[in-house]
Amino acid sequence: MDVDLEEIADKIVNKCMRVEEDEVIIVSGGIHNFELVEDIAVNIKKNGAFPVLRANTERLRKKMTEEVDKDLLEKTPEHMIRWLDDVDGRIGIDSQKDPRILQQLSEEKIGAQRKARKPIQDKINEEKIRWTGIGYPTEEKAEMYGIDYEEFWDMFWKALNVDYDEMMKRGQKIAEPLQEGDEVHITSEKGTDLEFSIGERNIIVDDGIISEEDKESGFVGNNLPCGEVFCAPIEDSANGKAFFDVAFYRGNEIRGIEATFEDGKLVDATAEKNEELFHEVIENAQGDKKRIGELGIGINPEVHRAIGYTITDEKIMGSIHLALGENKMFGGENDSSLHWDLVMLDPSLEVNGEKVMDNGEHLV
Repeated sequence: MDVDLEEIADKIVNKCMRVEEDEVIIVSGGIHNFELVEDIAVNIKKNGAFPVLRANTERLRKKMTEEVDKDLLEKTPEHMIRWLDDVDGRIGIDSQKDPRILQQLSEEKIGAQRKARKPIQDKINEEKIRWTGIGYPTEEKAEMYGIDYEEFWDMFWKALNVDYDEMMKRGQKIAEPLQEGDEVHITSEKGTDLEFSIGERNIIVDDGIISEEDKESGFVGNNLPCGEVFCAPIEDSANGKAFFDVAFYRGNEIRGIEATFEDGKLVDATAEKNEELFHEVIENAQGDKKRIGELGIGINPEVHRAIGYTITDEKIMGSIHLALGENKMFGGENDSSLHWDLVMLDPSLEVNGEKVMDNGEHLV
């Protein structure tokens, strides 16, 4: 599949972010996808706005983590918080070409870096700075996920190039029963049996477009590929068990996670693979890291299988993901350095006793 990066850059700037004259937009990515960063920057400038470019690499992150002391890594760059007063938006492209390079890094030091970034993320949320987070397929990722590179490439770009207006319509259909309901019950043949409340929390449709309605609701971010309906559950309401099929963390596969929640808090978890890593990630985070933070429903028709790449897995049509940790950015109360999406396949979902999904099939 041929991909026109200039066309995609135009779509990101003008359809998704709707960049306006005199705005300051940070654009970041990796060396391997910097051509897309450049094309986005050109489109921003064509609108009379000002792009600020940043690049990162696995080598830099690895050396920084290994060679810098923990107490220095957890220092927040205060100048960045001040600088954000002049920033209107952020566009971030996945800078990792080969996440496996980061597999053996100290989780304690990763937690320190996450702690340092937390005040910056808080500032972004408080100031309602628009953002778009964009994935990027590479041969190294395909090898890590065990998927043919051409299949990965095609699936990713088809998922990114969906009709955003149709996505919005599909998302609104799924959102309606959630907006009108309160009590959520998720089950699956793999052992999920979880109940929680969503109260009157805002139901958000990630349709790839940051609209005026989104700005009014207070949530001004999206992912590309897009395609999910999500909200912040009432934090102390979740009780039961949830089974998550697969997750990747810094190039490490975590498979078959069975999590138990009591009053919204993760109280026990096992995993078929890399259970120790799962617990290590959580223990080295700060704040409400064990609280349920998100209910998300995938609605992208071009994503057909889970591979471990969260930005596509959570968009699978008929999947559900739950997150641990931070959710203040979209109307919740959890304050944490961690936001970790965990995906379950083929779930059933009821809202106030009405079946909305059945074994991964949408019924509305």
